[in-house]
Amino acid sequence: MYDHEKGHGEFSVCDVHSVASLERRVPLFECLLENGVNWTRRPIHAFCWKKDAPIHNLNIHMYWDCFSPYVDVNRRNRLANCRADLVDYKGVWRRGTYMFTLDWAWENKAGMTDTNFSEDPEHKCGHVFKMDDGNFFIYPNNRIVWMDDAYISDRLKKNPGYKIDQTFYTVENTRDTETTDDSYMTEFKKEGGSSYDSGKGHL
Repeated sequence: MYDHEKGHGEFSVCDVHSVASLERRVPLFECLLENGVNWTRRPIHAFCWKKDAPIHNLNIHMYWDCFSPYVDVNRRNRLANCRADLVDYKGVWRRGTYMFTLDWAWENKAGMTDTNFSEDPEHKCGHVFKMDDGNFFIYPNNRIVWMDDAYISDRLKKNPGYKIDQTFYTVENTRDTETTDDSYMTEFKKEGGSSYDSGKGHL
């Protein structure tokens, strides 16, 4: 709050309510302070929920910069309140509780060239965690080992050989025959050429 010139070790209660996504910058959060100031664009390591939280470099709190200026904020219901171990770039495991997810995409506007890589096969979202040590972290799937006592029975200890899937999955222009005509309803045919009986089946 003083451009790193003073205030170290001091704390202010705040209500974090918004996030800004600037490409090639970390997510930047907006918060309302108890003195009436609304402070914008604070990095994740500006916040803690314990006063004795250890101080880490920003690259421990956050693994990737933002992938685009367009971000969706949502909570994965399947992961809600799940515990997990987050593995930093040094190989240190730290435990926390899932809060919500930042998921990047690209805006579909006419005339806006997509020079971005948020929808590349190697796309990564950022899961936000409340860490046991009092900090907040934002990590991608490939640096997280999840916990679920009722489901996960054999948690991995190292990469079993998984690789990033670089395939673009699409069905357009992959068929050998024309699949549409000028009719309102396409004439559905069985393999071999005969038509389906429109009075039967699940169509």
